Amino acid sequence: MSKNTGLWLALSAVVAACPSLFCFVFGVATLFGGGSYEVGAESGQMPPSMGLVFLCLGLLPWLLPAGVWFYTRRRSA
Repeated sequence: MSKNTGLWLALSAVVAACPSLFCFVFGVATLFGGGSYEVGAESGQMPPSMGLVFLCLGLLPWLLPAGVWFYTRRRSA
């Protein structure tokens, strides 16, 4: 692994971690009934099943660092 590979892997992990952490926490809160929405004049409680959607969306960005790791590992061999 070259010097730049570690840098790119760390950078992609930080870029993926920041937004996905907030999405993951929001998913957990929604799953336990803490989510609400407001669209124009309408507002209400979000269904807890939407928490699973946010949990999956929070985990999805971690595919970016995994892809960078796989690409750089395959490239250097």
